Amino acid sequence: MNKLTKGLTSLAVSLTVLAGGFLSPFTAPAQAAEMAVKVQVNDDLIHFPDAQPFLDGNHTTQVPLRFVTEKLGYTVNWQKDGNQIKVTLNNDNHTITLVSGQKEANIDDTTVILDGASQYQNGRVYVPLRFLSTAAGVPVQWDASSNLAILSKDGEKHAPDYQVFESTAYSADPSENGGYGAIDYMGNPLAIGTVAVDPSVIPLGTKLYIEGYSFSGLPKGGMYVYATDTGGAIKGNRMDIFIPGSRKSLQSFGFQKIKVYQIPN
Repeated sequence: MNKLTKGLTSLAVSLTVLAGGFLSPFTAPAQAAEMAVKVQVNDDLIHFPDAQPFLDGNHTTQVPLRFVTEKLGYTVNWQKDGNQIKVTLNNDNHTITLVSGQKEANIDDTTVILDGASQYQNGRVYVPLRFLSTAAGVPVQWDASSNLAILSKDGEKHAPDYQVFESTAYSADPSENGGYGAIDYMGNPLAIGTVAVDPSVIPLGTKLYIEGYSFSGLPKGGMYVYATDTGGAIKGNRMDIFIPGSRKSLQSFGFQKIKVYQIPN
């Protein structure tokens, strides 16, 4: 059976629990809707700058099409037709076409049925992750502990690409910032998304994704941050997260273990 036939056959197969503790990323449990869904291709976490993966009303993982398919080696072209978007994906082997709002797509000359209709939201087309993985012939594994789908473009098994850090919180109080007030080491105003790191562990200027914290002053589920600050006590796998508020109000943050993912340039 060739790769395309395998992919088309697997579209009709309902994936349930995979071996080794991996769960299906395609139909997630309801409680996962509150968690941030992430996608990794081989060892690289995909950065979604303005559109995030989400679980639709059927708890199917929908992902922004362009960011994922470009990582998988496809060129993306689209054409607007009224309220719908027609998308054409090409690589050296296949041409894939689909229209937003529809549950059908074409892989070369074969029509397939998606788990859910592709969607057009805020200038981005979303499609079910199952469709992309099977249509591209790329195996996917699901790390339930990180809510992370790992697409194996090279066919190898890849681990979630994160490190565990101990985190604390700091404010704009000058006593916590070397007397300089509300600016980071690189001269930028302190804001949500600023973190202090040990530059020997994470180079300054690195974009990161962090999750695992619990504090009302931070975005729920996880957030993108920039390593633009340092601190005398920040050594090794330690991170200080800037949070607006008084120094006293942040004391309850304490010490928290978090997962830190580096975003490739």
